[in-house]
Amino acid sequence: MEEGVRPEVMEKAVRAFLADYLRLVEPDATRFLDLDRITLLETSLGRPGVVARVAGTAEGVRVLVLVLIEDNLDEEVCAERITEALTRMGQPHGEPVLASFIGIREGSWVPAGIRLCSGKASHLNGIELLRIYFNTFNLIDCRAEFFLDRPEPLSWAFAALGRPRERTYAEHLAFCRRRLEEADLDDERRELLLRFLE
Repeated sequence: MEEGVRPEVMEKAVRAFLADYLRLVEPDATRFLDLDRITLLETSLGRPGVVARVAGTAEGVRVLVLVLIEDNLDEEVCAERITEALTRMGQPHGEPVLASFIGIREGSWVPAGIRLCSGKASHLNGIELLRIYFNTFNLIDCRAEFFLDRPEPLSWAFAALGRPRERTYAEHLAFCRRRLEEADLDDERRELLLRFLE
């Protein structure tokens, strides 16, 4: 889809399907998370995004999950956004944070797919003191079939934003719609994901 998806639609979908999102974007980390124990937080980020706490598989471990939805950013700006959000939330240094960005517009600076990036989190007179790591996820330019092959319904909605190689665009959207309509979802969650096809 050339114009991408509206930030508020992406935010609602990620909130509703956060476990699916984490399986897709943070597959290595999810081995150490109890995705049945996600607590969504009502925190004002000042921009579209989702914040949650997820229990770890080790006793007493809790991880802050931060998903920011942006148009076009570079790695240093992403690091600034994360630092601003963590400061706003009063997140202590040293506690585990999984941060990611979703690029939702055509021509995003982020290369297609999921990519580990880093940026300067703090400095003193130009000397870097702390670096922060995060994932970027540009699904606009991704190969759509990758998402259709996955088991998560959220991935099938994401497929509508990708570039099909095996079907025409119209055939591709019809296929995405059929997958979502046949999914074992309640009507509200299904309608939310179908908004990716608008």
